[in-house]
Amino acid sequence: MMKQSRPASIIITQILMMLSSVVITLGFTYALLRTLFTAPHLLLSFRAVGFYALALGLPIAFIIYGVGGLWKRKRYGYWMGLAFLIVVNAKNIYSYAPGIYKSVLLIVEGPHEANYLQLGYRSEGLVIFDLVVQGFMLILMLVLLLKVAFGSKEKKFFDPPSEAERA
Repeated sequence: MMKQSRPASIIITQILMMLSSVVITLGFTYALLRTLFTAPHLLLSFRAVGFYALALGLPIAFIIYGVGGLWKRKRYGYWMGLAFLIVVNAKNIYSYAPGIYKSVLLIVEGPHEANYLQLGYRSEGLVIFDLVVQGFMLILMLVLLLKVAFGSKEKKFFDPPSEAERA
């Protein structure tokens, strides 16, 4: 039997996990280096050492176990990928929901009633475009989560090979 190819949703999840983890790690590295050069005495406390060890260690472990587990078809990689997608979707809903609500209110109620909710003056066309893009990205991430969680190809991809496939 031929080895099953990697589903596109798994590849997309791996790329998203790598990009997110690398950005977070670079952000903490920047904070560490900035503190090291501007005020190195602040790094001498147990709390600072523990924070930076945890802040730099967790994303690296996430990359190794999450992306590596997805790459090697391990079950823990599947669950870490699923947990990552759930966290990303929860963060997106938490951060985009107020903006989408404000945009819809601005469109429905008119600009005078919703001015106190908007920061600055934006055209209605720009607000609609912003609403469409945010909604589209949110829907794409939710579809990816559902595809990885319930897709038959994805579940089959992580099943251990049978005796006939090993031979």
